[in-house]
Amino acid sequence: MYVAQERRAYILRLLQQRGSVRSAAMAQELGVTDETIRTDLVALQAQGLLERTHGGARYILPLTPSTQAGNVRLELQLAELAARHIDEGMHLYLDDSPFALALVATLHDKPCKLICCAVDALRHLQAAALPHEIYCPGGRLDKASGLLLPDSGSLRQEVRVDAAILSPTALRPKAAAFPTRARAQLAASAAQAANRVFALVPAAALSDIAPHTVELETSLLFTENALPPGFDDMPRETVPYIAPEDVIREASFDY
Repeated sequence: MYVAQERRAYILRLLQQRGSVRSAAMAQELGVTDETIRTDLVALQAQGLLERTHGGARYILPLTPSTQAGNVRLELQLAELAARHIDEGMHLYLDDSPFALALVATLHDKPCKLICCAVDALRHLQAAALPHEIYCPGGRLDKASGLLLPDSGSLRQEVRVDAAILSPTALRPKAAAFPTRARAQLAASAAQAANRVFALVPAAALSDIAPHTVELETSLLFTENALPPGFDDMPRETVPYIAPEDVIREASFDY
């Protein structure tokens, strides 16, 4: 008989291999009740390690260590919105934000070509059992930012980009800000090379500030419906805003 920790580790291994699992099959395979498996899936979803579906669960890429558990719900919601605008076979530039990684997992049935320059994100992408092709433009490693910077300074000469998926630290209607100069320059380069720019940004970041700002025309903004002044005319899709203090944090609560 598996103890809870062993059982959940086994479920995650199967999810990485198969992409999805059925609760009833898992219960039969592990010799436990359906309710036990449901409890396991709720616990793993609360950690941002999977997404529960009707009758089972599907794999999502692990979120970065800096991600707070309370943000997992928002990351998945915005990723689901953005996924509706992506077709199989598209070439997508990704940053290393939790939103981008959640989006990749959401596209498990739409294999795409992923272009990424972030070392940590590449490790996650390569470890996941997902059907996407992964591409990294050649260049030098910038140790300060953890990015592989193209020698040319631009992605345009190296690869076609159908959509750049960006999550800047702060966003304005025609500008975006990032924590380092290298990240700002690479985001600007990706935006110039892309046919469209999708920004997945929490509402709080729409009024934040960050040290390195670049001009950025956003094709479509995915955020919460708590827009500050100045964003009303931007093409956007939103999810309901829930203030952090309003989130019920109980292990048994299914977010």
